Formats: sequence, structure tokens, C-alpha cells
Amino acid sequence: MNEPEPNPSSDVPSAKLMASRKRFIALLLIAFVPMFIAYAAFFHFPDWAPTGTTNQGQLVTPSIDGTTISEELATFNTWVLIQPIKGRCGDQCREMLYLSRQVVIGLGKDANRVQRVALISSDTQDLMEHLDVEHPDVKVVSGITTFKRIVTDNGPVLLLMDPNHNVMMLYSLDKAGKPMLRDLKHLLKISNIG
Repeated sequence: MNEPEPNPSSDVPSAKLMASRKRFIALLLIAFVPMFIAYAAFFHFPDWAPTGTTNQGQLVTPSIDGTTISEELATFNTWVLIQPIKGRCGDQCREMLYLSRQVVIGLGKDANRVQRVALISSDTQDLMEHLDVEHPDVKVVSGITTFKRIVTDNGPVLLLMDPNHNVMMLYSLDKAGKPMLRDLKHLLKISNIG
């Protein structure tokens, strides 16, 4: 009696099937290996994370609620450049006002998303006259002009407040101008608020 010979193709998967399995495994590896590496790096090697930042201004950490500086700041729902002016506005103070104006102009179509504010503690006639003539777009609010945690008496500064009233960035005179303009353009590009 003749026994049927075993069919070798029924025991061994075909070459086509093996190629399909290899492609499927490769796709799984491509999808999951990067996620596994990212997970391991994030949770087990946090010192690998980049520490540098691209912002030119100094981050205010933790941020300050702008309404504690002045209740009038609660009325703004845009980004606000706040210049605290304590007493008389000298040459550096006026230069900072000029640079903040140039930055807002440099924003182009986004200029209406940023409001300039002069934060004063006392009314000085020469400052008000200067603002009326040179900077009519600047809103004047009264409030606290010294912040022990962030502002020193080394010169004028600009504070950046977001539309949620968080004072989050500080710019000294040397960072005002083009560096501040780069920061603001980046912030306004990625921001959905204000």
C-alpha cells in the first residue's frame, strides 16, 4: 500500500508568509522602540533633558499675580508690557519707553495684542507730559513699583504679563529691543490667548 508523501509546504510557512511576519515585527519595533526609549529617558535619566532656554528675558518664577501689583491691571485681557516707574523718569527710563514702543511697532499685525503700561506710585508732572507727547498709547496705572523678589534699583525694567494676569518675564534695558521682540513674536505665535 502506498502511503501519501508528506507535503513539505504544509509544515513550513511559505516564504511570503515569513516576509509578512518580518515586516509586521519591523513595524511594531519602529512604533514602540522610540516610545520605550523616550519613557526610559524621561523617567530614569532626567539629567539628559536639555536645560537651556531660548528666551531672552528672565523668567519670573513663580509668576506674580498682576492684580496684586495693581487692581487696574485686571482690566487688560491682552499681553501687557509693564514699566514700573518710581518717581522721576530719567534718560534710561525714557530709553526703555522708546524701546518698548519700537518692539510693539515691530510686532506688525500682532501689535494690537500687546498693551504698554506705565506703573507709577506717584504722579509726576514731567512724566505725564512726556507720556502725553511721546507715548500717547501708554496706559498709566498706579500701584506697587518695587518688587523685592524681581526688580532691583539697577535700572529700568519691563515686566511681561500674560492675558491671565500672570507677570512671567522681566527684561532689563540691555535685553529690551530686538531680544524682547524675538521673545514676543515667539510667544504670540504659539499663544492661543490674548
